[in-house]
Amino acid sequence: MRIYILFFFIFFPLLAFSQSEPKVSFYQGNFQFNGKLGSYKVKRISKPMEGIVSAICKDSADGSVLVVSAPETAGIGITELILPVGTNTRFFGGGEQFSHIELTGKHMPFLVEENGIGRGDKPATRTANLVGAGGHEWSTYCPIPLILSTDNKAYLIENDCYSEVDLTQKGRMRIWVDDDNLRLKVFEANSPKELIQRITEYTGRMPELPDWTYGTILGIQGGSEQVRQLVKDAKAHGNPVSAIWIQDWVGKKQTSIGSRLRWEWKPDDTTYPNFMEFCAEMHTQNIKVMGYINPFLLEGTDMTNEALEKRYIVHRKDGSPYLIPFGGFKGYIIDLSNPQAREWIKGIIKTNMIGNGLSGWMADFAEWLPIDCKLHSGQDPKDYHNRFAADWAKVNREAIEEAGKLGEVVFFSRSGFTGSSGISTLFWAGDQMVDFGENDGLGSAITAMLSSGLSGLAINHSDIGGYTALKFPFFKNYLRDKEVLFRWIEFEAFTPIFRTHEGLLPNNMVQYYTDDETQEFFARFGKIHKELKRYFQKLIKEASETGVPVIRHPWLVCPNDSNCLETDYQFFVGDDLLVIPVTERGQTKVRGYFPEGTWVHYITGTEFMGGRWNEVYAPIGTPAVFKRK
Repeated sequence: MRIYILFFFIFFPLLAFSQSEPKVSFYQGNFQFNGKLGSYKVKRISKPMEGIVSAICKDSADGSVLVVSAPETAGIGITELILPVGTNTRFFGGGEQFSHIELTGKHMPFLVEENGIGRGDKPATRTANLVGAGGHEWSTYCPIPLILSTDNKAYLIENDCYSEVDLTQKGRMRIWVDDDNLRLKVFEANSPKELIQRITEYTGRMPELPDWTYGTILGIQGGSEQVRQLVKDAKAHGNPVSAIWIQDWVGKKQTSIGSRLRWEWKPDDTTYPNFMEFCAEMHTQNIKVMGYINPFLLEGTDMTNEALEKRYIVHRKDGSPYLIPFGGFKGYIIDLSNPQAREWIKGIIKTNMIGNGLSGWMADFAEWLPIDCKLHSGQDPKDYHNRFAADWAKVNREAIEEAGKLGEVVFFSRSGFTGSSGISTLFWAGDQMVDFGENDGLGSAITAMLSSGLSGLAINHSDIGGYTALKFPFFKNYLRDKEVLFRWIEFEAFTPIFRTHEGLLPNNMVQYYTDDETQEFFARFGKIHKELKRYFQKLIKEASETGVPVIRHPWLVCPNDSNCLETDYQFFVGDDLLVIPVTERGQTKVRGYFPEGTWVHYITGTEFMGGRWNEVYAPIGTPAVFKRK
């Protein structure tokens, strides 16, 4: 039943309270509410109530705070607030979004979940939805309920629970939270850069990166001998390799659907014998070693048995361990609401990872916490689900700090929530399809960087070439080819981190090491990326001090130029490097807007006048990248 009450505030908002018990279904990190992807489905029943509303509006140094609440005895479950906004105002942010850079006219949910496969791109989504894993336009690993407006205001929902923002009606913003109170922080500034600075003063900022991260990071695997050879070959082609990322440092497990990583967080002696010595050997070549970890534990291992005995894993409401199928095998989620469990997994990170010589790792997943589980803390899991993602990053950050390695060791996060900008040392955009799809391909990675940058995540990157491959009989196959790989290499060369990934089906896809052509192309852009090291260092230092992202939406650079609000995939690196990537198969020309000034093609030296839209020839190997003269 829905119960609501209306009244007017100082600035005439509309307020409502509701009751709802949504039915939640969960599969492979994707959630549905009452059969609907991405949002609740609540009926409105008019029944005014009196004497239950408490509201506070106050100013503070870091933004105005609006608190709306009802007494616990009222049994209220949902709070809704409608605020007036400018009729011509445009909106951005929302955390890391993959389908939409601009949020004007949109209605978006904020729930941490798997991105999904395809997310609307056809026919991949339809195929993935045969098992409920297709995702939708708002599914994201890192939603942040933060909305920025072109009148230099920002609205941050501070509740951790599921929430929605509706911008479909001009002149109003509807905010909806699954809680009996709403905490909203409002920021104001004189420019979008200043706005981000004020936001990140409150939510936190990402630290500077260590020197070794500015070279090429090879995402390779297959054991110590295979890795040694691939490093040797890349260096022979002149690639400035500074690190290797070996996700299979823990070994692999054969399953009914193929080979998967073995989720027991210690070196695999078969794949990498004498792992500490292997890391030391790489260090003598000035190459750092990175690994992999997630908050799951594989069923049947010694590490898992210890966690079960000590009740360090998430349980069902009946008190039994919550065993989850992960595709080919089953496992458990570490209960991060349990302080002892957090100390336990931190100890494993400090001993088995940092202690063995790893200089960084992918801190994967954290979107799968079931809504119907039982937590050690006694907290309602629907209120902790989003926060779990930030807490997973916090565990990794604290392990590095307690080992005295902050500034030397880096982890990169996939999932996150409000406050992740002050916790994670680096982000990556998760698992894109290995194609040019708008919602889940190369273009979506650009959208993710722009939206996340506007939301406070100042340092982000994506897997070069994408990750998700599909190969099924009677369906279209999605396997990486040279064109996808080369265009992704061009794009990522102008982002802070230049890292490859072999992908989901590595033996079926083109890799940077497939032949001499791919090696040479990759090495050429590895050198270009390394040329930008001092520029990236300057921008990352600025990001750590101000929160202004490295990859910038044109609105941040030229807030008074309305044309900068009409661009699609183009972006700035800092204020002085303009990038217009190719995002379609077979495309050899791009069209973009050049702000006032003179812009010099980074590769050809050709000059272009600003203050206009230009079409630029961009064959493979000559991306449309321009320096401000």
